[in-house]
Amino acid sequence: MSLLDDLIKTYFNQDLATVFTQVGIENAKVTDINRQILKEVTLAQWLLESSRGQSDLAVNANNFAGLKWRDPDMKGFAEPLKIKVPSELEEVEFCKFQDIDAFIVGYWKFLTRTPYKGLEDYTNTPENFLGFLKGKGYSADPNYVNKVVNLLPEAQNLLANAGVVVISPVEKLQLIRAPQEVEVGQSFRVEGIARLADRGKILSVMIDNRFPAPSVAISQDGKWQFDLVFKQEGDRTMIIAVEDQTLEIKIKAIVPFDHKDDENTQQPTASSLPGAKVIKLSGSVGIGGVNKDDDVKAIKARLYELGYEWVGDPNSADRDRGLFDAIKLFQSIIAGRSTLKGDGRVDVGGITHRWLQAANAPRWELMPKSDTNNGFVNGELEDTQDNHDFGTHWLADVVKEIAQDYQNSYRNTHPKAAFFAINDVSLPHGGDTPDHQGHETGMMCDVYLPKNNGAFGGIFWSSSEYDQDATRAILKSIRKQKLVKAGAVFFNDKKLIQEGLCTQMIGHDHHIHFEINPPVRS
Repeated sequence: MSLLDDLIKTYFNQDLATVFTQVGIENAKVTDINRQILKEVTLAQWLLESSRGQSDLAVNANNFAGLKWRDPDMKGFAEPLKIKVPSELEEVEFCKFQDIDAFIVGYWKFLTRTPYKGLEDYTNTPENFLGFLKGKGYSADPNYVNKVVNLLPEAQNLLANAGVVVISPVEKLQLIRAPQEVEVGQSFRVEGIARLADRGKILSVMIDNRFPAPSVAISQDGKWQFDLVFKQEGDRTMIIAVEDQTLEIKIKAIVPFDHKDDENTQQPTASSLPGAKVIKLSGSVGIGGVNKDDDVKAIKARLYELGYEWVGDPNSADRDRGLFDAIKLFQSIIAGRSTLKGDGRVDVGGITHRWLQAANAPRWELMPKSDTNNGFVNGELEDTQDNHDFGTHWLADVVKEIAQDYQNSYRNTHPKAAFFAINDVSLPHGGDTPDHQGHETGMMCDVYLPKNNGAFGGIFWSSSEYDQDATRAILKSIRKQKLVKAGAVFFNDKKLIQEGLCTQMIGHDHHIHFEINPPVRS
């Protein structure tokens, strides 16, 4: 194991709350979540300062941060060592630490010195923390903050993987996600994973033992996916195969409420339920559409009403990227996707037009506020430095149902257990987010891990603070919800995976991730 591996493993298992108490940092001012942020950003610093554990200071002095000797502050935590480093013209006294544990404690002791007093107030984001240090003279490099921030994803990944129990690659073809019900004419996605030995091979897909679908290639990481549309109603059977391995998937194709419309119907029937909206169109709207003024206004007005307000003035026929992006987002939502994909056009009588008229058309909204009486905390709303707070009203309703079920089934008899606490959903306008693969359509949600002391977040499932019983209860409440995709509940606790409550996915050691399907249109 390399020196850097030792550092990562040791830091992963280190409790910063204990370290802070030891060196005199005010724990009460630093939340659990902020301690996790600090752990990630300081590891990124050490990757930079120590050339990923290969510098002379790291190798000879267990000093991964370039900490110079300061007397008397560092007495008892380190020893002075004169050494020549590339950034200095002559030998300088640096801190020499007995081992990696001593370095971690010593690093934080170094930051209790007079220049860094008050650092507890700058721990809510990596940029605030680094900016504070830079402003106090920690580094003379004008690009120091950017250099460290650029290494943050690597540091986060290293810490996440440090807690992973290695699970053997899949030994057979497996399904990750597929809907249980879809509407006739509605595009949906099926995803899975195969043995690494099968990468590059072609999957065959057969519908109802009669209709072959386009063949699908298995990617180099073993994953595969394809989109499909059913043209006929009923209980449909899909057989997916590669060589001697097969998967059988059952999906119910539902006839929509406006089933009396046929393929020649230009204007689909609107539901009589509250919330439905008749939208008369004389031509298509959006990218490559006819885009008559009155039609554009009608689509913009409906999208604006549903919360997609970046379409612009609904009384204007102006068309811009805001309208096109909103249509693509709407199309991705009704298809149950986790990423944006759509042609950005509303065709007369097409599935997008029909969904826009529906009583349960997906509204775009801010996620629910915390309700401690219901055992629910929205940590994302309380984090003013982040804005992954938005999603569909379908997801908002599911989140509230999960919270209520968890409260009734577990917290009522375990009142000291942690709340059901959510984190990231999607950005204000949906779409790509650098923080996630997915999370683009307001149909997926991250959940903090509960702790034994009733708090939540800032830990990994391998931590001694982790409350597995509360997590099990949360997962059961999640899986009870009809819209939740059974194969898209990701979390890496091996025991809970064996119990069938979640699925392994890289990067999900410190939170739960779940996704929902769209409901049947009404």
